[in-house]
Amino acid sequence: MITNPTQIVISVIAVTLIGLASRKLGIMDSKGVIAAETVGLSIIVVGGWEFLTILLSFLFIAGILTKYKYEEKRKLGVAEEKNGVRGWQNVLANSAAASFFAVAHGLVPSFKPFSAGFLGAVSTSMADTLATELGLLSHYEPRLITDLKRRVRAGTSGGVTLLGEVASLFGVSIIAFVAWAVGFINPSGVSVVISLLAGFLGCTFDSLLGATVQAKYKCPVCGRETENKIHCGQPSLNVRGNKTVDNNVVNFISTVFGASVAFLAHLLVSP
Repeated sequence: MITNPTQIVISVIAVTLIGLASRKLGIMDSKGVIAAETVGLSIIVVGGWEFLTILLSFLFIAGILTKYKYEEKRKLGVAEEKNGVRGWQNVLANSAAASFFAVAHGLVPSFKPFSAGFLGAVSTSMADTLATELGLLSHYEPRLITDLKRRVRAGTSGGVTLLGEVASLFGVSIIAFVAWAVGFINPSGVSVVISLLAGFLGCTFDSLLGATVQAKYKCPVCGRETENKIHCGQPSLNVRGNKTVDNNVVNFISTVFGASVAFLAHLLVSP
């Protein structure tokens, strides 16, 4: 935990500059930047720079991949809204659980399961982002995770592809590598295996929620099923799922799940 006033001022300046860079690069909108700066400052001051570095690696990679081949995704009707610029809801949905565990670790640094929970949350977000943004580009039709015999259109909530599954494993590996690089975990330590497993399970849980309870809509213009309330510039019609459970809610729940898996696993297997 940072208590030195000079270090706090430096932290504020650093977080502000990172937020401005995110806005300039089109990764987040203004409210998204404010949310990210609030989260980032709390993580630095209470948790530490290592935690913020790991979370930032996710935010920037997620922002880049959302824009990767964006026009191709847009033509397929599966691109993120607002040209892939993330708002405050998306920022908090993907970082709230991680922030909680980072702050908890800062307050009780001797209790290691909190740091494991942090890694589990960020790994879940990274795995889900890579599985989605790269899986959308698969040349093969996705299969519904609750019925693998059933093929669905790209962009269908709960749809999975081999490319997406491989991408999710690559995503959790990135977080494990960054954590090792900043000295957060020992490369041979149990935290690596736990974070990898928790992230992949969290991503899988995200797909299950997407296939079962997440709200699904139908575009009145193109007739495509979507998870977006607005499609082709027109309000979409809810066809199934819970209207209160959108993609942000699913992301939040899955990160809590991934964090909980890592937290509990660390409690059970650590000496």
